[in-house]
Amino acid sequence: MPITRRTMLGLMSSSSFFLTASPGVAAQLKLADDLPALKFPQGVASADPQPDAVMLWTRAEPADGAGSVKFLLQVSTAPDFSDILLESLLSTDQSSDYTVRAYVDGLTADTAYFYRFLGPGDSQSRPGRTRTAPAPDQEQRVCLAFASCQSFEQGYYGSWARMLEDDSAAEDADKIQFVLFLGDFIYERSWNKGFDDKPQPRYVPEFPLGVKTAENRHAVSLSDYRHLYKTYLTDPWLQTARARWPFISIWDDHEFCNDNFQSYSTYGEEPTLEPRRKQSANQAWFEYIPSVLQQLNNQPAHDFQPADLTGTDAQANSSARDSLCIYRKLGWGKFLDVVLTDSRSYRSPPCLPDGLADALGLPMNTVTRVDIADGGRDYNGGNPPEVLPYGDNSTPNPNRNRAPGTCLGDTQRGWFLDTLRSSEAHWKLWGNSLPLIPMRLDLSSLPFTDYEDSILTIDPWAGYPSERNLLMDELTKSGITGVVSLSGDHHMHGAGTLRSMAPHATTEPAAVDFSCAGISSTPFFDNIAAIARKGSPSFQPLVYKKLEGAEIPVWNMTMLHGVLASYVYSNTGFDAIARWLGPSQCNPGLKYVDTTANGYGLAQFGANELRIQMITMEDTRIAFDTPPEIKHIAKFRLPRWRPGESPNLKGPEFEKGQPFPFQQSSV
Repeated sequence: MPITRRTMLGLMSSSSFFLTASPGVAAQLKLADDLPALKFPQGVASADPQPDAVMLWTRAEPADGAGSVKFLLQVSTAPDFSDILLESLLSTDQSSDYTVRAYVDGLTADTAYFYRFLGPGDSQSRPGRTRTAPAPDQEQRVCLAFASCQSFEQGYYGSWARMLEDDSAAEDADKIQFVLFLGDFIYERSWNKGFDDKPQPRYVPEFPLGVKTAENRHAVSLSDYRHLYKTYLTDPWLQTARARWPFISIWDDHEFCNDNFQSYSTYGEEPTLEPRRKQSANQAWFEYIPSVLQQLNNQPAHDFQPADLTGTDAQANSSARDSLCIYRKLGWGKFLDVVLTDSRSYRSPPCLPDGLADALGLPMNTVTRVDIADGGRDYNGGNPPEVLPYGDNSTPNPNRNRAPGTCLGDTQRGWFLDTLRSSEAHWKLWGNSLPLIPMRLDLSSLPFTDYEDSILTIDPWAGYPSERNLLMDELTKSGITGVVSLSGDHHMHGAGTLRSMAPHATTEPAAVDFSCAGISSTPFFDNIAAIARKGSPSFQPLVYKKLEGAEIPVWNMTMLHGVLASYVYSNTGFDAIARWLGPSQCNPGLKYVDTTANGYGLAQFGANELRIQMITMEDTRIAFDTPPEIKHIAKFRLPRWRPGESPNLKGPEFEKGQPFPFQQSSV
C-alpha cells in the first residue's frame, strides 16, 4: 500500500490509523513469530459509513500481560476473505486500553465489506460485516434500527437478539443498513437492587476505583469507565450486533453522569464540577465507541483532545467539555441526511432547583413556572417577573437576569439550524438523545382543585421550552420540512407531531418525534409505579389500577387522554368512557405512548413516505438461550410534506396485540 500523508498522520497515533483500500494491490504481510498471541474479548465494530469510507474498530488485548501489540487488519468484499482489498499492520498499547480505530477509504459506495483482525499465531478476531453509504445522488430507500438505554444490570439484551434474528430472515430490501444508537450505551451507576427492591438480573463487577454509597457504586476514573465498556461488551448479543451492522452513535447522560450538564454531576443537592471525570468519560467513549469525527470536512466534530484542566472553574469546565466534540452530519444517499446533536455538553443548568416544587407543596413543577424560569431575561418580551407564582407569590425568580435555557448551546444550535436549512435531502433525521414529544400532566382539568398543568421532569426538552419553541418556530419560518427526530432516554415508546408550545402559540406542527424505549433499562412505568406504591395513594389512580391480580398501566392513559380520564377509569373500569374525556389538551400531537416497554425502533425512509415500527419485547429481566418474542409492534406512516404543509402522522396500527389503552374498549 503506498504511503500517503494521511497514513503517516494516522501512524503518529498509537490507536488511530488512516488507510486506503486499493483493489488488487493488497500487501501480503506476515507477523513476526515471536510476537505475543492476542485476545479480542470485546469483538469488532464499524461506524459512520461514508460513500467511500468507514471506521473499523477492535480491542486487541495481549494474552501474556502488558506491552504494545501488533496485528493485521484485512478488508474484503467476500465473507470468506478470498478477495483481500486491504491488508495493513496496526498496533496499539495501554494508552488507549488496547483499542484501535482504522479509518478505511477508497471504498465503493453502497457496498458490503467484511473485515477481521489477525494476531500472531492463530489468534484472530471474529469477522465483522459493514457497508458504505450510498452516493449523494443515489435514490435508495433507507432501512435502519434505532435504540438507546441498555443498562447491563437492569435487563438482558433480548432486544438485540430479536433484532439480529429477524434481520437474518428479512428480505434483502428490508434488511437493516445501520443502527442509530441514541445514548446511554453504558450506565455509570451500578445499583445494589432495582427500584422495586428486587435483585438486579445481573451485576457489573467491582470498579477499579469507583465510589460506593449505601445504594450504589459509580464510576469516577478513566479505568472505571473503561471497565464499564469492557463489561457491557462481553454480552454476546451486543457484540454480534456491532459486528453485523455499522453504528452511528451519540451519547446521553449515563456515559458520564445521570442528569449531567457540561462537566457537572448532579448526584447531590447542588451540582458538582468534575472536569477530570468528564474528560475521562469522554476519553473512554472515544476509545470504545468508534465514530468518524476528525475526518469530516467543515464540521465541528473532532477527536479526543485532552487538556490539562488548569485555571478557573469555568476554564476547567470548558476544557473538559471540549475535549471531544460529537455533533456532526452524515449523508445517506439522496433521501436522507443524518444530523446528530449533543444535548448534554453545552446545555445550561436546570432552570429550577431539584426539590423546589415539593418544598412549596406542589405535585411537580408547573408549566407556567418552567416557562418563566427557563425563559430567563427574555421572558414576556424582556420583562420577566421578579417572583415566581408559587404558593404565596414570594419565591424569587432565580433566572430573572439569566439568558434563556438551552439544551444545545448557542454555537451548536446555530450549526444545527444552518445544517437543516442547507440540506437538500427529502428527510432530515435528527439523532437526538432526548424526547421532544410533550410530557405534561393536565392537572388543571381536575374539578374542585387549584392545580395547574405540570411537567413530569425538566431534565429532557420539556425543561427547556424556550429553545424547543425557537426550533419549531425556525422550522416553520424557514420552510424546512422532513425533520424527524429519533430519540431515546425515557425508557418508553412515544410518537407525536411537534409544534411550538409557547403561550398563545397557534403554529401548526413542524416536525415529528419517535422516542424509543430502552433496550434493557427498567421501563418508565415500573419506576413511577414503585413511587405510587410507596405512600402516594392520591397519585396511584393516575399510574395503575389493580384488576384481577394485575396492574393496568393507567399512566399511558394519563399521558394520552389526561388525568381526569385516568381518574374515571381507575374508579369505574370503563376505558371507553374515559376516552371521551380525552385527548389531553396538555400534550397536543401526542399519538402514542407505551411506558411499559423495552425494545427498539425500525425505520424505512423512502422517497415520499417514512414507515416506523416501535417494537415492544417480552420481559427483558429473564435470561434466555433463544431470542425472546415480540410482545407487540406499533406501526406508523408519515407522508413527506412540502413547505406550507404540516406533517400528517398516521397510526398507530398494531401487530401481535396492543398495549393499554389501545385494546378493545369496555363499555
